[in-house]
Amino acid sequence: MCKPENLLDMNKRIYKVLGSIVLLAMLMVNCTDKFAELNKDPREVNDPDLSHVLTNALYNSAGDEYLQWFYNNSVYFWRFAQITAARGGNATDFNDTGALGGIPLHRVMIDMKEIRYRIDNMPEADRKNYQAFKAITYIPQVQLGLRATDWQGSLVYSEAVEARYSGNLTPKYDTQEELLTLWLAELKDAITVLLAADNTQVRPGNQDFIYRSNWVNWARYANSLRLRIAARYELTNPTLMKQLLQEIVSLKDANGDILLITDPVNNAVWAPGTSEEGPGGTNSLWIENYGPSKNFSAFARKNQDPRLRIFFRMNDLSEANLNLISAAGQTLPKWVKFPVVEPWDRLVGSPVAPDSSGVTDYYGAALRDAENRTYARLPYVDYNLIKPKQNGRNGEYRNILMGAAEVCLYLAEFVEKGHVSGIGTAESWYKKGVEFSLKQYDNRAMLAQVVDYANRGLKAGEVEAYLAQEDVKYIAGDPKNKEKIILQQIINLFDNPYEGIAVARRTGYPKKGSSIWAWEPYYSAGAELKLPRRFPWNQPSIETNKANFEQALSAQGFTVNAFEGEVLNSQRVWWDKNAPDYGSGQ
Repeated sequence: MCKPENLLDMNKRIYKVLGSIVLLAMLMVNCTDKFAELNKDPREVNDPDLSHVLTNALYNSAGDEYLQWFYNNSVYFWRFAQITAARGGNATDFNDTGALGGIPLHRVMIDMKEIRYRIDNMPEADRKNYQAFKAITYIPQVQLGLRATDWQGSLVYSEAVEARYSGNLTPKYDTQEELLTLWLAELKDAITVLLAADNTQVRPGNQDFIYRSNWVNWARYANSLRLRIAARYELTNPTLMKQLLQEIVSLKDANGDILLITDPVNNAVWAPGTSEEGPGGTNSLWIENYGPSKNFSAFARKNQDPRLRIFFRMNDLSEANLNLISAAGQTLPKWVKFPVVEPWDRLVGSPVAPDSSGVTDYYGAALRDAENRTYARLPYVDYNLIKPKQNGRNGEYRNILMGAAEVCLYLAEFVEKGHVSGIGTAESWYKKGVEFSLKQYDNRAMLAQVVDYANRGLKAGEVEAYLAQEDVKYIAGDPKNKEKIILQQIINLFDNPYEGIAVARRTGYPKKGSSIWAWEPYYSAGAELKLPRRFPWNQPSIETNKANFEQALSAQGFTVNAFEGEVLNSQRVWWDKNAPDYGSGQ
């Protein structure tokens, strides 16, 4: 089976092409609709119902998930957070990157802009009944925009997709600081409208497959996105962050509860239907080329985290198989123990440093028995959890855009740090967040019909047992509480690596020398590799908006066409400039 590590040179070439395509789309998205007006097929429907336009936008908001999972999530973000390691060993230049792909911000904005334009041009009597409908159009594009700016910095946004309406073919690049300010305002305005919505408001009904026109849930989602954005201010403008947090938690629903996703029943879930295949259609994602990192695995096995056995399938080294291998005269890995404790002793991860790729205990040849049957040394990511229909399986796909576990763990972190108060204890939010996370992954595994779910799923009493473990337990006054909360958030965001790596970047956890889950330096030829904090800005191949591109590039201090980890670590986006380096937790 091919591995992305063995295709690195090819990937770089692919990424150069992808980079050109992505930038081309960013530059040309404003003129494609203008040209399309001159080439209309009279048989086409040119005035679709607004609810159908919304459905198309929501469906497209998942983007090219194949690119997101095959490259961004598995090749980069999981490994940058030290959740995983390549099962063949991390290559010496794995920290060099290609273009950021698979985030369909402008594609979604085209539909959302059209919805707003048509509503704004309705007669007043109709327009006032579409304000809640209009309000929700901002929320998915902000979610995508945050994902993109985390790794690109400045973006075309405030003047994007305007050519059809204003003729602007040279949209400006908004700075990241401007973007975050604008998104907070857009979300705040949307929340105000949604909370004021009454029965006169037109609802898209089931065409809105995320919340089915539940305006309050959309408001919760919008306010929860503001919580994500507020986190980005922690090291750039902590005073503003605290003001935002107080404003966010002050909003209440009709029952007087915080207007955030703090109950799993209100999770924002992208699940168009039971037939949805998930990332990549019928194509393999190759995420099984990655297994748990040694230190993450050690932490999770020590504390018997049920998510470990859900994220990864066990290696082949059952006690019976080990006896067959030994009988054939094969040398067993030094970390093998007898008796084998299932499943934990079969979920041992591997070291992440490229200098460790020659350690045969982890990266040696396949083990064999006397019948020449082979046995894998390492566990691997369960692709059916992410893609339930791969290999002919028939599970249901769930993409949690934002869930209660994430929100509760953010609240726990910010209360623990003293950034916000008056909303309960850090301990209570922490326990809720961990419990919701364990149950969320159990439910996802059940719906995905992962192999051997009966044994891998959550068992009675495991939530309580896990929360009682010394490395997990919240202990009043313990300085390690902050670390415990952050590490649980990173694990919780396994299925949202974009946000998981944002937490790792912002906090510097996992941390070198930790007694809980220690960061392992990425040594290559004895020198520690630097990991990227942004993705490349590749020179556009057309001139349409080149001047604005170059101005934004220069203003951020970025080097054009740079893909080396060392450069991409030092040239950071605005919110990341004051953040600790990977592994330097604070």
